[in-house]
Amino acid sequence: MPTESPAPGVPAEPSAPRAAAGKVAPRAAARKATPGAAAGRATPRRRGPQPRHTRQEVARAAVAIADAEGLDAVTIRAVAGRLGTGVMSLYSYVPDKQTLVYDMVEEVSGELDLPAPSGGWRADMHLLADRQRAVLLRHPWLIEATTHLQPLGPAVLAVLEFALGALEPTGLDAGAKLETFALVNGFVTGLVRAELSRAAAAVPDPAQAAAQAARLQELLATGRYPRFAAALAQGDPPAADLSAQFDRLLDRILDGLVYPASSAT
Repeated sequence: MPTESPAPGVPAEPSAPRAAAGKVAPRAAARKATPGAAAGRATPRRRGPQPRHTRQEVARAAVAIADAEGLDAVTIRAVAGRLGTGVMSLYSYVPDKQTLVYDMVEEVSGELDLPAPSGGWRADMHLLADRQRAVLLRHPWLIEATTHLQPLGPAVLAVLEFALGALEPTGLDAGAKLETFALVNGFVTGLVRAELSRAAAAVPDPAQAAAQAARLQELLATGRYPRFAAALAQGDPPAADLSAQFDRLLDRILDGLVYPASSAT
């Protein structure tokens, strides 16, 4: 890349001192006398100790802690202990915990390992959502860690690039594509949060469940909730396994986001 030109009247480099004929300027003589300079050898630079770990290794150690104990367990001290290094030395890799969490999100985002878009936008969006769901289930702390302030590193950018390419055949403009991706991402995150919450919940007490059902029937019998009563009477109860509803619900979201916008353009 060409460098900027110096400002008018400012020399690019300081002028060498002028010397009388037959004499060597003192500064030039000093340069000649410098050991190694005549031989063209640069003065050796002093170097500090080489880092024991890479920044990626630090992020991976933090991910392992979060996977086992949750995001709250990730501290600079805990990561340093896992790596077998001093607490203060870890600050040479990351200045604070928030930066470390950003690195963790970037690290696990690489697990999506997305291919090139196939040209079938619906199949590609299903592929993206399926892989996002799998990553969230492997790393539940990611739900809490993800934020709109996340720096855009190579892995996160690769996900965005895939989503934009996947939605290209829809004819949506760039803003609508990004909105569609964000809303699909929110759907996946919400469903996985519900899955994890249901899995962690205690088995309901049969007597308590029966009492709740009886109370619901009493409320519906008042006639104040006719639409909800009709929905219960006509519709099948929702599937207990949320994963079984994943593809169907995703299609409903995609239909609502893509088709109306496409027909309006």
